Order: sequence, then structure tokens, then C-alpha cells
Amino acid sequence: MLKVEKLNVFYDIVQVLYDASFEVRQGEFVALLGGNGAGKTTMLDTISGLHRAKSGSISFYGQRLENLPSSKIVQAGIKQVPEGRRVFPYLTVIENLYMGASGRREAWKKRHETLERVLAMFPILKVRGKLNPGKLSGGEQQMLLIGRSIMAMPHLLMIDEPSLGLAPKTIAEIYEIIGSLHKEGVTILLAEQNIEQALEFANRGYILENGRVAMEGPSEKLLESGHIKEVYLGM
Repeated sequence: MLKVEKLNVFYDIVQVLYDASFEVRQGEFVALLGGNGAGKTTMLDTISGLHRAKSGSISFYGQRLENLPSSKIVQAGIKQVPEGRRVFPYLTVIENLYMGASGRREAWKKRHETLERVLAMFPILKVRGKLNPGKLSGGEQQMLLIGRSIMAMPHLLMIDEPSLGLAPKTIAEIYEIIGSLHKEGVTILLAEQNIEQALEFANRGYILENGRVAMEGPSEKLLESGHIKEVYLGM
């Protein structure tokens, strides 16, 4: 489905990703893991066309993406849930959701049907529907971002740091929702620092360290790794 090969990415003269390669198969839940500054967000932004790689390739169902504008990548069926609660501040919650469908013709045609699905998944967004999103809690804003991305009817949903800045109870709720999406057949690529939480739900994981893929494997094998226990889980 998605295949990234030998990706090298720079910010000015500073290299952020080094020959990074990984893949996501259709129907999988794959976690891209690592500490702050490991290159996770850069990876997602590069796949989304928000940043350009100096070399390497990105293919999606065999179509090369690395030179396409972000709008074309959305149309191809990839949608990113950004880090940092990036809502449209001058639109209502419902208007924010509709904006998620605006980038794909197929999604826009089915926007009313998809909206009902999203509101059934996130009942609090229906309650808050007429409010400015700035009045939502952090967890509710994260739900809004996920819901807005679902409105695009993506083939691949990429989620960046969904647990960042949230209380443990809210993190658990968000992950239950993401897990439910995966069970419904949505393919998910998740970037996350919270390694233990992510691997509880993901099928497989890749560990990024200083811009390089340092480890990969099934979730249960990564959780058993002495290196991960020592470096990331404090055991």
C-alpha cells in the first residue's frame, strides 16, 4: 500500500531523516515510534507533501508521491491528523468537520452521510457542533481533528502524536477510538512517543532514532526488546 524507500530529508543544511525505509500494508495499524526529535513528524509531513525529500521514494498503491503537491496526495487517499490541535478557529465544530471532506470529490459527495458516522463515533462533537472549536477541551479538539480527517474518507489515515498533552483517561479514550477505526478496516500509520500505549494497539512498529530506522517488528516482539524496555519504558 504505502512504501517508503531510502528517504533523506533536510531542513536547510540539517539532515533529519537518513535512508529511512518502511512500509504499511492495507488494513494494518503501524506505529512509527521514537522520542522527541527522532524524525516522526518530518516523516509524516514528507509523505503528505508538506515537506520535500532530497532523495528517496514514496509510493502509494504503486503511484509515486514524492513530487506531488499535498492536494494531490489527499486526493490519492492519504489524510494526516496533525500534531498540535490545528483546528480552523473561525469555523464551528460542524463546519470544521465539513472542511475535512472538501479536498476529495468522492468525500464531498458523501459528506452528509460521513458526518452522521463521525457524530455517532464522537457524540460530544454533536453536542458541541455549533461552538467555536477554541471552546473545546484538548481531548475534544483531538477528536475533532480525527473526525475531520475521517470526513475525507481516506485509504490511509496518518495520526501524529495523538496523546500529546492529554490526561491519561483522555489518551485511553482516544486510543480506543483509533483502535475501533482500525477494526472497521481503516489503515492507520501512527507517529507516537508513547511507545507502550501505541504498541498495545498496533500490529507492527518501527523505532526511529536520530532520523534512522533503528528497529522494526511485530508489536509484541518490540515490547519484549531489552533496548526498548531500557531506553523508552524505564525498565
